[in-house]
Amino acid sequence: MCKIVRYVLMLAVFPVAAIGQSDQNTYAITAVIKGSNDWVALRTLNNKTGKFGEMLLNMNDRGLPHRDIATHKLKDNIAWPVLPVPVVANNPAAPKVNTGVAAIAFDERTNRLFYVSMSDDILRYIDLSTMQVHAEPALSFSKAGNYTFRSSNPVTRLVITPDGYGYTVTTDGSRLIRFTTNNQPSFTDMGELKDDPRNKEMSILNTCSNLGGDMVADDAGNLYLITASNRVYKIDIKTLLTTYLATITNLPATFTTNGAAITEDGKLLVSSSVYTEASFIVDHKSWQASPAPAVQHLYGIADLASSNVIATKKSNPSVMLIGRTLLKTGNVKVYPNPVLFDEVNIQFNDLPAGKYFIELADPLGRKVIKQKVQLTRQGQTALIQIPTSTAQAFYYIRILNEKNALVSTHKLAVERWRW
Repeated sequence: MCKIVRYVLMLAVFPVAAIGQSDQNTYAITAVIKGSNDWVALRTLNNKTGKFGEMLLNMNDRGLPHRDIATHKLKDNIAWPVLPVPVVANNPAAPKVNTGVAAIAFDERTNRLFYVSMSDDILRYIDLSTMQVHAEPALSFSKAGNYTFRSSNPVTRLVITPDGYGYTVTTDGSRLIRFTTNNQPSFTDMGELKDDPRNKEMSILNTCSNLGGDMVADDAGNLYLITASNRVYKIDIKTLLTTYLATITNLPATFTTNGAAITEDGKLLVSSSVYTEASFIVDHKSWQASPAPAVQHLYGIADLASSNVIATKKSNPSVMLIGRTLLKTGNVKVYPNPVLFDEVNIQFNDLPAGKYFIELADPLGRKVIKQKVQLTRQGQTALIQIPTSTAQAFYYIRILNEKNALVSTHKLAVERWRW
């Protein structure tokens, strides 16, 4: 059996008020220094205020060693920076072209931010709970797609769909590659994209016109590729049929789409690393753009990521998150997440004493289990046993009070390991 060794690269952590993503935040890759093109600064962007948070991580830290994930022992003294030189103002050795990271995707289930450097095509992820970077040398997109990686054509678009799979479209627009986001990441070459006959001269295979950009997903199993030239393509994951939808209008002439994400209210946000005056909100029905409140502060944005998707399905009253008003009270923690061994802890904080109910339901709202808890103290923890018959999937935990009012909801990933 071929054994793959996985490493952890520890990166510098900068003080922030909160590391996790709030409903109003999108993750963004910017330059460290205003006006430069070293895309290595990970920040949060508040979609409501348009303000950046402090830098969460410098993804080019050069002095930190690799550590083996299993043993945590030092493997070597060589870091894997994403730039060939350190970030220093007016550095004559700095590359004159865009470098760093231009492809990120956020997985809310595991609280991981996946990314790919432009200097290679290795899949990495940041555990946002610990800010440790996990890197696996064997996880290469070019190996998965059986093509030759060139730094002139890096991976620039990533997205993670609600079922927990991640995707990229190769730079030449010819292939769709899928990756898993669990503790044993793997790649699948999904095959060649198929041009919708109606595309005509807007073929997805027109490499020169369809370079760069980013991807988002909807709730019906489709991906949307927005290229740097602001063209929009819809990709059916099952059939690989790729349909040209439109070219986004009302954008400045110099605007190139480099980042795209869905906001918490279902709007498409696009950003540019070239045009630094504003980002834009795009109506995904008319594909017309209007200025967003996001102020880029001359950084430019190389990529965006959120866990939200375009809503295409009508609300179903049977789905557990619909039909109840969420009470904004208290603090409930659910861990571990993902669940590997059929046990999950529910910790109650800042909630009044009394009777509560814990419900576990599948994505269609079908109740799997319901358990009563008598809360007598703050920090009290309830242990939930998940039936072994439960399939590996994405579930919801919801907490109700004795008046049957919804107190808290949480997404929960249940994983099944085969030994």
